[in-house]
Amino acid sequence: MIVMVSMVGTALCAVYYLKERYDYKVRRLPPGPTSIPLIGNALSINPKSPHLSLIKLAETYGDIFSIKLGSERVVVLNNAELIKAAYRGVDISHRPDFFSMDVLAGGKGFLTCKDEQQRQLHMKICRQAMRVVSNASIGEKILQESDRLVDHFANQSGKPFDPQCDLHIASLNIICNFVFGERYERDDPELREILDYSAEISKILSPLHPVNAMPWLRHFPNKWFATLFRARDQRDKILMRKYVEHIATYKEGHVRDMLDGLIAETKDAVKENNARAVDLLTPEHIIINMWLIFFAGSDTLTNTLQWSLLYMAAFPKKQAKAQEELERVISSQGKKLLLENKAQLPYLQAVINEVLRYSSLSLLGIPHAAAQDTEINGYFIPKGTQVMANFWSVHHNPEAWDQPEEFLPERFLNDQGNLLETSKLPSFMPFSVGKRRCMGAQLAKAELFLMLGRLLQEFSFEMPPDVEADLQGEAAVSLIPKPYKIIAKKRLIIQPETI
Repeated sequence: MIVMVSMVGTALCAVYYLKERYDYKVRRLPPGPTSIPLIGNALSINPKSPHLSLIKLAETYGDIFSIKLGSERVVVLNNAELIKAAYRGVDISHRPDFFSMDVLAGGKGFLTCKDEQQRQLHMKICRQAMRVVSNASIGEKILQESDRLVDHFANQSGKPFDPQCDLHIASLNIICNFVFGERYERDDPELREILDYSAEISKILSPLHPVNAMPWLRHFPNKWFATLFRARDQRDKILMRKYVEHIATYKEGHVRDMLDGLIAETKDAVKENNARAVDLLTPEHIIINMWLIFFAGSDTLTNTLQWSLLYMAAFPKKQAKAQEELERVISSQGKKLLLENKAQLPYLQAVINEVLRYSSLSLLGIPHAAAQDTEINGYFIPKGTQVMANFWSVHHNPEAWDQPEEFLPERFLNDQGNLLETSKLPSFMPFSVGKRRCMGAQLAKAELFLMLGRLLQEFSFEMPPDVEADLQGEAAVSLIPKPYKIIAKKRLIIQPETI
């Protein structure tokens, strides 16, 4: 019996490896390392730094190669030209079957739906709802939260502290205010619930997490899947309550936040008998879109601000240069920092761009999938194949960037000190590219400009004595800094009201 089982196992493995050779040599799938049945190439990828593992594989197999995550083949793109060529059309515009995101969104949101027409309609609806709020008071909402953050940092009295919690709460409150018109105090139990389920979801959403790489594990008792379902249920309970409250208090013509904007879109679609739009504006669709904006927005802002403060402490000369610009243009003139000041503060904008490039926190972005059988760079990509872009590789490519391992905001300025248009920097793609480019990019830039600007006006950031900044991040959904403590040293600035 043992001999028989051994012979069958050997035969199945032989068939598996012959099929893999056939895929590479005959079907012309992108080349890659030999995989192992059931687990694929999991042993070749360091989950703490998958971007670096993929760069190492690219050295052997080229800028386009493929690996297996579990039983699913994934094509990896490692340079800007390949990514733009793949993502600009509809051929690679679908989303893959991604277990954790299927559980959390079920294909109902703008970020996850696979039908191209539905995606376009989702985007149109959400942009219209966002535009109403953005045009009204988003800058004011960001500055209010920034001022509260300044107060919390000032309360540390120049002693070392971990800024992560303060930054996360500020980021959450901006998005909460934007999406459903509320903010939370630090001791609010609902805030704690949101922080808890968001943290659990963040751990699980990585494409390399066992939940996604080996979804068959759900058939066996394990904590990963129980955590995923529990976090989803917590999220749905809170967001559905917000939806019901807004339905009860909504007044036509008075849009308080994005949720009101989506309710208004629903009522307009019903009036116009627009069945396609109505189908995408059910309560379930609306709370998924709320969550997608809420989750992606707050996490991205939190992580980017964490990197920003760490880099300011690690590179004090760059920090001082940004502060000198703020002092000259804003503080000494008795002005209040506003979004309208962006053009006058090119160095601050260059610092933000360099934070986005240097950290490359989006790492692999959100995976795409082939909408149909297609080709990339002469290689065959079967319909449904997952395609992943290594944005870290793009942002640290020495052929595209001078001294990519150095933190140099000046690379984003011309000889006259003016900000370069990012369209002239083909290897700069912090919000992805193509049809699935981040819808909230402009909101994210506004948040970073105002929040980092206010913090640099008020504080100089330093590492604690005898502590060196650790600039090596840890991979989750995005690349986040390792926990650190920092000193926020109060600066003497001229307040507008004293002029």
